[in-house]
Amino acid sequence: MPRHVPPIRSIVGGTAVAVMLLGLALASPVVASDPPAELTFIAERRAEGGWMLRATLTQGGAVQSQQTVEFLQAVDFFGPRWIPLGNATTDTSGVASRLYSPTSNGVQRLVARHAALQSAPVEITVVGAVPAIPREPADLPIVRAWALPIGAAVLVGVWLMLAAILLSAVIGISRSARRKARDNRLGDTIGQSISEQA
Repeated sequence: MPRHVPPIRSIVGGTAVAVMLLGLALASPVVASDPPAELTFIAERRAEGGWMLRATLTQGGAVQSQQTVEFLQAVDFFGPRWIPLGNATTDTSGVASRLYSPTSNGVQRLVARHAALQSAPVEITVVGAVPAIPREPADLPIVRAWALPIGAAVLVGVWLMLAAILLSAVIGISRSARRKARDNRLGDTIGQSISEQA
């Protein structure tokens, strides 16, 4: 039985297709992944008060402008968490700046965040913070001096009023009992007189 020999055309055609596919694979550019983004953060005390928060966003050494950066503070309120202090948009140099006016003194931990990227925490020590609720201008020593006598006078007045109500109730009950006893005696006297006449 004669052996089957494949046609020359199919061998050449198959080899040409394989070479073309191999050439395309070698010639196609390798897609490089984007370089990682980096977010650096600093906090600077201002001479006129408050702190200037600055975050710089870069990617592969190139600044990233028009990107939103969020500034946060670490608190321990119903468990540790980050609370937002506000947002800022990066400028043409990749820097987002925001003025921070603390409302409490002590050491505070702050971070900057962009999307899933977060900076390293920065600790600041706040002294002379402006409270969120301003104090009333009342002169407290004068208020304290008069608070006790006024409170005592109100308390004594309430007790005197309650005593007067109780006394009037007792007097009313006593008068009512005497009147009822007198009426009973009068009724008995009239009843005896009628029975004697009969």
